[in-house]
Amino acid sequence: MPKTYGQVRRALRDAGWRVVRQKGSHQFWVSPDGKRAVSVAGKDSDTMAAGTLASTRRRTGLEDLR
Repeated sequence: MPKTYGQVRRALRDAGWRVVRQKGSHQFWVSPDGKRAVSVAGKDSDTMAAGTLASTRRRTGLEDLR
């Protein structure tokens, strides 16, 4: 099922990730332990491409991003 950027941001926030900086539409998120980081860029209503979603899932370890 495709996810929107807003749903991905909500999942990251719920998992304890936090935004550490933003430049334009790119938000840089850091894991609760501070060891992992991921960038999320796009309007909340836009659908995230399947490959981008898979990459974000691998980098964050959040399996609910399927």
